[in-house]
Amino acid sequence: MSVETEAETAPRRRRRVLLTPTRSIPVEFTGERGGEGPLTLGQLNIHEWLGAMPDHAFANLWVELPVPGMPSIDEVTGAAAALIARHESLRTTYAPGEEPRQQVAKTGVQLLEVCSLGEGRWGPRDRPAVAEALVRWLREHTDSVRRPLYMAVAIAPDAGDRVIACAAGFPHLAVDHAAIEILKRDFAGLLDHPGGGQVGRSGHQPLDQAELEATPAEQRRAEAALGYLERQRRRISHCFYTVPGARVGGESLAVELSSVAAAMAVRQIAARTRTSRSSTVLAAVCAVVAHRANHRDVVLPMLSNNRFEHHLMGYVGSLAQSTIASVEVRERGFDELVGHTWTVVMEASRHARYDAVKRSAADELVERERGLRLNYDPLFNSLVPESWSGLTAGVGFQPEQIDIDAALTRTQLRWRPMPSAGRPIRFSLSQLDGCLRLDGWSSDTGLVPRAELESVLLAVERVLVAAASADVPRARMPEIIGLAPIADTPNRILVDSCWVDLADVQRLVEEALAPAVAHVFISADGRPLVAYVTATDTVNTPEQAHARCMAALVDHPTAITPRHYIICDTTPPDPADPTAWPTPSATGSGRS
Repeated sequence: MSVETEAETAPRRRRRVLLTPTRSIPVEFTGERGGEGPLTLGQLNIHEWLGAMPDHAFANLWVELPVPGMPSIDEVTGAAAALIARHESLRTTYAPGEEPRQQVAKTGVQLLEVCSLGEGRWGPRDRPAVAEALVRWLREHTDSVRRPLYMAVAIAPDAGDRVIACAAGFPHLAVDHAAIEILKRDFAGLLDHPGGGQVGRSGHQPLDQAELEATPAEQRRAEAALGYLERQRRRISHCFYTVPGARVGGESLAVELSSVAAAMAVRQIAARTRTSRSSTVLAAVCAVVAHRANHRDVVLPMLSNNRFEHHLMGYVGSLAQSTIASVEVRERGFDELVGHTWTVVMEASRHARYDAVKRSAADELVERERGLRLNYDPLFNSLVPESWSGLTAGVGFQPEQIDIDAALTRTQLRWRPMPSAGRPIRFSLSQLDGCLRLDGWSSDTGLVPRAELESVLLAVERVLVAAASADVPRARMPEIIGLAPIADTPNRILVDSCWVDLADVQRLVEEALAPAVAHVFISADGRPLVAYVTATDTVNTPEQAHARCMAALVDHPTAITPRHYIICDTTPPDPADPTAWPTPSATGSGRS
């Protein structure tokens, strides 16, 4: 097993690429129709998410579009025009307001940026390096104008200006990752069969989806999803995973596990348990993090692609929404855990199409009641082109075809910097065929260090490999995981499904209530996390204290607010002595 950075490995594998922009080509398109309508639930979800963060790193999704062979610029322009005409999301703009709208243009022009690779022999073998550079160039050279689509090609002058690579940027309002896979497939097909006409097939479009979602049946379904989330959001932890002594202030990075052995194992386990491969990987992640973080259950935010109905299989639009799955690890053997994980993920995915504005309003009420901030960034996200329901039963290897022990020597860990994110730790599965690629992403290495990420990813691999040929009983799991549970300390307490350190809560309260003197006790009068506070002109009731603590939580991701506030008129000589505080002037939870 080796550990490398991308910067270390890239020079050995890839040719240096310099891109020179040369011109912009207008791509004229004519679609089957234009129109206007309300946002779909999927679009509304992204609109709500980006409302406070319009410049979020994922406001646009930047990808390579496949280019078979070395087509001409004219062929790529024709394919782009046909793609835009076929999919209304690629010619849609969004009008803000109290009730935002989607507006589909029937005709129009998009720009295709052309970059030259300069002198030299360029060909398909250079495509990975060229595509990576082109995606980066397009992302960095996008103007501030909001467009339905950004596209660029890299051409080789010595090859008659033939196109080596193509890149695109799509607003997240317009597409999700599943939609991008459809666009990649369609674009490659249009290049393989040029001259097929612009409009092509007519499928289910976002305007159609918005109309469908306005029907009584779909509205009942959306309300049922909100009811499901209401139950789950009362169980979820505010900060599922941090190491002892964690403090905000590190960098954001991802460590990628690349494991052929794990891919072999996943295929065997999924076949034996008659479940999807994605749920098999998630079960291993849950087994490891539940053990390490001292949780019996893993209540995790995740994304559902919401593509279960036939008319949505080829839909190009933003459908994915967050949901919450509750994986009960407890005393289950691994095969049972895999089956249980698949079941609860499917159940959660059935409740992932809802009105995000209504969910946000309900979130605020629960947050105030529980004294924490909910974070819907997915703990686990699968980007592989396999639905959670896609079974692989009966598809396995013959024993003589597998040499997992030999494959283990090829395991690699590679790390790279990442933009900051809201969740201290998260996992992203990007490949299962031939090699498992699983990212562990720490948004702050002060909370989850790189070494911790690496050890967790290797533990996930150990669990999968151990379960490849037969079930692993629960009793053997700690030995296979090979990581000790995070140690309890006298000042660490489990409150409302959340492990919290008293020092984190103390820092929160001191910052939020300054200049008042405040001291938090791990328990007092039979209550956990009780804050004694000296009254000031601005903080003299539990409600005022709680409101201030709630507002300060954004800078204290590992903390929750006190469960109870005791307001006193004077400060005792020793605030750390609960018996020294005078008779209170007001007490309460501050939640009323």
